[in-house]
Amino acid sequence: MNKSVVGRSIKLAVFGTTICLSWALSAEEAETEVVEEVEKIRVIGSKDSGLELSSEKILKVPGAGNDPIRAVESLPGVVLANGFAPAVRGSSPFDMYYQSDDVPIGNVFHNDSVSTFHPNLIKSFELKTGAWESDFADAIGGVIDTKLREPGMTDFTATVDLSFLRTGILVESRLSDKSAFYFAYRQSLIHLYIENFLDDEDFQFTQAPINNDYQFKYLYNVDGNNKLVVQATGSNDEVGILFADESKEVKQNPDLVGGIGVEQFYHNQSVIWTNYSDYGETKFIVNRLERNGDLAIGQIVNLDAVTIDYLAKVINNQSVEYGELTIGGELRSQSVDYSVSGKLQPCNPEFEVCPPSYYADSVLEVAKIDVNFVNLFADYDWDIAEDWVLKLGAAASTNDYTNETFVEPRLAVRYQLNNDYRMKLAYGEHHQWFREYKYLSQTFGSPDLKLAKAKHYVFGIEHEGESDWAWSLETYYKKMDDLIVSNPQYQVNEYGDPTEGGDGNNYVNEGQGDAYGIEFLLNKAISAKWYGWLSVAYSKTERNNNITNESFRYVYDLPWIVNMVGNYEINNEWQLGLRWRFQSGSLYTPINGATPVYPLDENGQPDESQEPIFYDPNEGDFNSERLEAFHRLDIRLDYETKMFGNDTNIYFEVLNLYGQKSLSGYDYNEDYTEREPEYQFPEIPIPSFGIQMVF
Repeated sequence: MNKSVVGRSIKLAVFGTTICLSWALSAEEAETEVVEEVEKIRVIGSKDSGLELSSEKILKVPGAGNDPIRAVESLPGVVLANGFAPAVRGSSPFDMYYQSDDVPIGNVFHNDSVSTFHPNLIKSFELKTGAWESDFADAIGGVIDTKLREPGMTDFTATVDLSFLRTGILVESRLSDKSAFYFAYRQSLIHLYIENFLDDEDFQFTQAPINNDYQFKYLYNVDGNNKLVVQATGSNDEVGILFADESKEVKQNPDLVGGIGVEQFYHNQSVIWTNYSDYGETKFIVNRLERNGDLAIGQIVNLDAVTIDYLAKVINNQSVEYGELTIGGELRSQSVDYSVSGKLQPCNPEFEVCPPSYYADSVLEVAKIDVNFVNLFADYDWDIAEDWVLKLGAAASTNDYTNETFVEPRLAVRYQLNNDYRMKLAYGEHHQWFREYKYLSQTFGSPDLKLAKAKHYVFGIEHEGESDWAWSLETYYKKMDDLIVSNPQYQVNEYGDPTEGGDGNNYVNEGQGDAYGIEFLLNKAISAKWYGWLSVAYSKTERNNNITNESFRYVYDLPWIVNMVGNYEINNEWQLGLRWRFQSGSLYTPINGATPVYPLDENGQPDESQEPIFYDPNEGDFNSERLEAFHRLDIRLDYETKMFGNDTNIYFEVLNLYGQKSLSGYDYNEDYTEREPEYQFPEIPIPSFGIQMVF
C-alpha cells in the first residue's frame, strides 16, 4: 500500500505491566442492581508484571466513549497503532494475545478503536506487558485478559445505549433460582452518515465502515460445588473503498485498481464447568473459535481465509503448603483454509520500505493447513519468608507444524521492604505463533520459518500506604529474536529483474529487536470528591536486520508518553472528567523525489515518449525522521438522573478541546514533488454525547 493510502486509511480508521481495571458485582449486589459503582480508584494490589487498578468509573474516562477497555490507551507506555490497536514495550500490535474468560478470542478492538464487548458486562481486564504468567503462551508483546461478569440473579432488565457512533441493547434475567442469562448486541452507526463528512473525489465507499458485536452467557449453579457456564462472543468489521481511475492513489500505484476491501469476524463458543473441592478450583473448558480474514488490496493481494480452532483446557488452582499452586494444560487443533492471489513480492514493512508491487508476478494458491498444539503450564507462589514471595513458573509447548518444542521459565521475586514499599523482580521467556497468513503459505511464505521469541526482564518498586496516593516505578528490558524479515533474493525491483533464487524462502528469521524503558504511575483514590492518575513513560526500541546489517529505530518507538486522567464529582448527579495525553512524534521515512517508470517499447526498453505508468519514490534512510509531538485534551460531563422512572446516564464529551492539529504524516502528489500535511482526527474540537437507560 502506498504512502498516501496509508495516511488516509489511518484517518478513516480513527471514525496492551499488568494493569487491571475492575468494576465487579458480588452475587448479593447483583440481586438488586445491574451496575454498582465502586467508590475507589487506586492501586489495590501487585501483580508480577505490574499494578492493579480498580473502579467502575473507568467507564467515564473522557474520550473513551463509555468504553472501559479503551482506558488502556491512558496506561503507561501504551502506543496505539493506526489509532486503535495497542502496541506495548517495543512490540508490534500483531504481538498481542487476546483472551476472555480463559479462552482465546479474535479481536478486542474494532477498527474504529471501540472494544468488542458491551461495557456493562466487563468485570475486569488486565494489560500484561512483561514476564506474565505461564498459562499465557502465545505472545511476545503483551496480553489483554478480559473477564466478563456472570449474569445477575435479577428480574428482567434491559439496558439501551445510544450515541452518534453506536447503538446497543443488553437484556438480562434470572431463569430460575439456579440459572440466569444475558445477551448483548451493539451496532455501529457511522456508516449511515460518514460520506456526508468527506469531500474527496478520488474514492468512494463500496462499504462504509461498519461493525457489530455480541455477547451471550448462561449460568447454571448446579450446587454449592459446581457451576456450568455456556457463553458465546463475536464481532464483525467491514469496509470497502473504490479508487477512481484517475485518482492520485492509482497513479502512484497502478496495482490499486479495484480498491481496498476488508472483512474480519470471529465467533467464539465455550462451555466451562467449574468444580470446587478439597483440591481447590478446577475448570474444564471446551471452546470453538472461528476467525475470518478477507483482505483485498487491488491487484496486490486478494485473500479469503478462515481459521477454526478447537480447544480443550484444564486449569486447577489450589492452596498448598507455603503458597498457591496453579497447574493446567491444553490441547488445540487449528485448521486454516485459504485462497490467495496477488503479487509475489515478499516484504515486512516493520523492517523496510516495500518495493513496488508492479514489477512482481501474480500467483495463486489454494490450500488447507492443519496444526496441533500442546501446552502445559504451572505456577507456584511460594511464601519463602515473612517478607519474601517467590513465584516459580514454566510453560512447555510444542506444535507439529514447525516441530519446535519450547520449555520457558517464568520467575518473579517480591520483597516487602516495609508496610508501604514493595520491590519486585521478574524474568520470562516467551514465543508466539505466526500472526499473518502469508508466513504459513507455501507460495507466499516460507516452509522453514521458526517462531519468534523474546526474553523479558522487569524490575520495579511500588508504594501503597494509608493515604489516598500510591505510585509505582518500573523498568524493563526486552530482547526479541527470530523475528521475520523478507529475503531480498526474492524481491523484484525493476522490469525484468531476475531474482537471485535460493532455497525457496521468501522470509527468514533474521530479525532482532531490543526495547527498554522506565514507567511511572501515580494513582489517587477518590477523596474530596476527585480521583485520577498520572503516567509517564520513557522508552527506546530498535530493530536489526541481520541480512542487510541495518539497525534502525522501530516504527513504534515513541520515547515520551504522558497521560493525565482526572474526575471530579460536582454533586450526586454531575461529574466532570478530563484526560490529557502527550507523546513524541511518530517516525517516518523521508521521500527524496521519485523515478518515473515508463511503458516498454517493442525492444523491451523504457519508452520515455509516453506518459509514465507511475513514479517509484526514492526513500531516504528507513524511519530516520520524526514528526512533531502529539498532545490532546478531552473532557467529559456526566449527568445521572431518572428519565421516565428509569435510571439514566447522559454524558457529553468534547474531543481535542483546544483544537490541537497533530501531524500524522504527509500526503504526496503523484510524482512526489509536492506534499501536504495530514492531521490526526479530530483536527478541531468535536462534541459528542450519549445516553444509557436501564429499564
